[in-house]
Order: sequence, then C-alpha cells, then structure tokens
Amino acid sequence: MIKLFTVFFGTLILSACASPSYDYVKKGSTFDQKTDALSECQYQIKLNKTPASEQKELRDLCMQGKGYRYKLVN
Repeated sequence: MIKLFTVFFGTLILSACASPSYDYVKKGSTFDQKTDALSECQYQIKLNKTPASEQKELRDLCMQGKGYRYKLVN
C-alpha cells in the first residue's frame, strides 16, 4: 500500500513539473504593473457581475487592451 502511494505521489509531482506555464507578458512592464493591470481587469469583470463562463475571455481581452499577451513562459 505504501509503495503504491509513493509511486502515485511521485507521478503526480513529475506531471506537475512537466505541465506548461502561461502568464501575461508585456515587454518593459514590471511584475507590479502586470499585477495592477490584472487586478483592475478582474475588478471590472466582478463589478459588472459577469457570468463565470465569460470571465476568462473578458479578462484576456481586457489584458490585451492594456498591451499584455497570454504566452507560454519558462
């Protein structure tokens, strides 16, 4: 039983390391600027009581409007 748990847990950790990571990227912007822009977009989405099914698309569009792109990062 312990051996099975160890194998399962090890597989879980390795798969987490292998999954790609995405983030909003804008040349010349700092982490704080990105966080501020993302917070503003999320605030506007919640203020308008947007359905959960539409929130990701609206957040992406809002961030694109601020010059950010959602890209694969290493």
